[in-house]
Parts: sequence; C-alpha cells; structure tokens
Amino acid sequence: MTEDNKQKFTSKVRRGLNYVHAQARSQFDSLRNSAAGGRVPGYTAGDLADIEAALVWIEQNKEAKQG
Repeated sequence: MTEDNKQKFTSKVRRGLNYVHAQARSQFDSLRNSAAGGRVPGYTAGDLADIEAALVWIEQNKEAKQG
C-alpha cells in the first residue's frame, strides 16, 4: 500500500469514527440515564469503565467535522 493510500484509508477510518462515536455515545448516555445512577443491568462497573474509556479514545482519534 502506498503512503497516499494509507493516508486516504486512515482518513476514511477517522471520518467513520464520527458516526460510531455519535451512535455509541448516545446509546451509552441513554443506558446510564435509564439507570438513574443505579446499576446498569448486564454490565459490571468494569464494563462501564471500559466503554467510557473506548468512547474517550474515539473522541480523541476521530477526525473533526469540517464545515
């Protein structure tokens, strides 16, 4: 793969992260809000921390929306 192709691929992945982040953040926030500060059924505290860490990573690595 040429350097130009690598850059185009990386750019596509980062743009894709915009969509993934928006959907995942929305679902995660909805899940936590429905729990009202209590336990989230089906998830351990560690699971929730892992999800939050993944969302932070995506936020830091997604390509900023332009325009």
